[in-house]
Amino acid sequence: MAPVPPPPPPSSRSSSCTTTTSFSFASFLTGRSRPVSKRIKFGRASAFPRTFDQCLSQASRSVTMALEDGVLLQEVEFPPTSLQAVCGDAEGSVEMDANLEHASDLSASLLPSARKLRVMLPEESEMRRLVDLHGARHRSKEVSAGYLTTPSLLGDVGLDLFKRDVTEAVSPEDGSFLCAYPSFSVNEMLAVEELHEAYPAKPLVVMNGELDRFRSGYYPKIFYRKVALMAEAFIPAFEGTFYIHNFKGRSPGVLFREYPGKWQVWRRDPNTMEVSKLVHEPDDRPTLREVALEYFV
Repeated sequence: MAPVPPPPPPSSRSSSCTTTTSFSFASFLTGRSRPVSKRIKFGRASAFPRTFDQCLSQASRSVTMALEDGVLLQEVEFPPTSLQAVCGDAEGSVEMDANLEHASDLSASLLPSARKLRVMLPEESEMRRLVDLHGARHRSKEVSAGYLTTPSLLGDVGLDLFKRDVTEAVSPEDGSFLCAYPSFSVNEMLAVEELHEAYPAKPLVVMNGELDRFRSGYYPKIFYRKVALMAEAFIPAFEGTFYIHNFKGRSPGVLFREYPGKWQVWRRDPNTMEVSKLVHEPDDRPTLREVALEYFV
């Protein structure tokens, strides 16, 4: 087998705003955004992934099972460069390259069960990189890709005088969306929200969008009014179907979920950083602050 070429050179992403170019979620599902699955009630002991191959396999399985249960808004979140790391441990360009590869691999694994799946990248340069990378890594699985935003000097505060309607970036024939790492500019997640408003009955998965920043009030309401409204109405509608968030320090640990199982709080061995003990398994999603104060201080 010929060696896989490295990813195309990273783009120089600056602040942003909206736009795209089409791939297959098996029987298309309609219904509520967050239905209650019988499988969720009982939960199950989830095996924590040790490699990215395991991680992406479990994420794909979780997304597929949630789609079968009618979950329309899904959050897939995991550290892009190491399963023991947190976002920001590596340089931004390194994390972006890693996320690009993960988006390519996750979309390829979803293709057998996906119906007209379109992968939405943050901006056009990232879209072109994904198409090139996907062609090298998954020659037998053609990717349909689009992009959410275009660079804007006012992107950091959610403003854009030249913003395009997100519906111009997609096709009415698209059946579902995978929005990959819309976390550089707030306009990227605002575009994701517009995409859902335009097609509310179509499944939408956000991969590594760092949605916890919106949940935690990271963006001041006085400067980010649109973001605050999104954080109150749109972000809570997402079901965390596959999720890994690490806690560092003297008592390291991780908050983990693999749908349809329960949320799990694991301690890590301080020496090896491997998960070592399951200490809590709540039915409902806890906040990061609650987990940190209760188990990792």
